[in-house]
Amino acid sequence: MERTVIDYKKNDHKITVKTIDKHIKIMSDGVVIVETDDALMLSEQGHGDTVYIPVRDAKLKYFKESSTKSTCPYKGTADYYSLNINGKEKKDAVWRYIKPSLDFIPIKDYMAFDPNSIERIEL
Repeated sequence: MERTVIDYKKNDHKITVKTIDKHIKIMSDGVVIVETDDALMLSEQGHGDTVYIPVRDAKLKYFKESSTKSTCPYKGTADYYSLNINGKEKKDAVWRYIKPSLDFIPIKDYMAFDPNSIERIEL
């Protein structure tokens, strides 16, 4: 059963994180780069829904740390990774909050994907 992990509201900005009770498979360039039963769905006002997957379930041999960072006033600083599959690089395709703000500690060991950098997410 789905459950709410984070229900955040500040200055009329709402972010909700819920568990996903489905097996998730993420593919890029014909390669399965993630399979998990422990994904989260982050819904943020003004943005589309984003699937976050546990870092432990990613095939990290396809991920290369990038120097890119971005800051969210709610979640904190995101670190980016490029995907390297079959000699093809997709720069800054993945991000994660290694040290999220206190309200978002539950997404600390999770990562998300730029939807333009992956073929599909199977739910």
